[in-house]
Amino acid sequence: MRVQPERIGAFDGKLCFICGSYLLNNKPSDLAYAPVHTGRQVKAQPERYYLFQCPNCNKIAHKRCWYDVGEKKHKDGWFGPTRWQLECPSCGETLSPMRDERTKWKDGYQIPGHSDDKLIELRVTDVFAWKAGSVFGKIGKALDSFFRAVGLGSLTENETSAVARAANRIGKTTKDIASKVFRLEIPAEKRSEIKSLSCQNCGAPLPLPEAWEEAVVCEHCGTAHLLPV
Repeated sequence: MRVQPERIGAFDGKLCFICGSYLLNNKPSDLAYAPVHTGRQVKAQPERYYLFQCPNCNKIAHKRCWYDVGEKKHKDGWFGPTRWQLECPSCGETLSPMRDERTKWKDGYQIPGHSDDKLIELRVTDVFAWKAGSVFGKIGKALDSFFRAVGLGSLTENETSAVARAANRIGKTTKDIASKVFRLEIPAEKRSEIKSLSCQNCGAPLPLPEAWEEAVVCEHCGTAHLLPV
């Protein structure tokens, strides 16, 4: 069941109970493959990923996490056949009978008894569009996906000066700055909508700098963050 873009916010800030990352964030390995019978491996188009909710404890996780962690391998003795069974990592509920084989992810794996059209479907373009339009002032947590890590030595002269000023504001020097810097890649006009920031290294809350300041440094770990101006 596809989640329409205007309803994606219902999943904001919610975590996958298996991997601990946000449900609205996805990795390339999360993307679904279409089940085909030609021997070829084909990604589902448009690109999408799925969430599955345990029918017993109602906890939600990425479909890929159910595949990686929920699918349990059982073997009867040293020489017995290997069989597979889906179990909830949280409540231990058995969600499928024993199966002799498990379909590989790239061959179009389906949750046993729950085909993709019955799962929560998130399309990558929908999620990105929703984040770009709503994330900055309304949610905060998914904002983390707009940060890109860069090396301190790769900064321009102006960016280095901005980091030095930010360090000075909290009583630090450039020698105290961590080698990894996080650049927030959003349109400059959206910056005014940001209500809170957290350090991308340690998670500590960051002070919101004045609109003309380009950088903020975490007082806890010394990690610099560059903001658009």
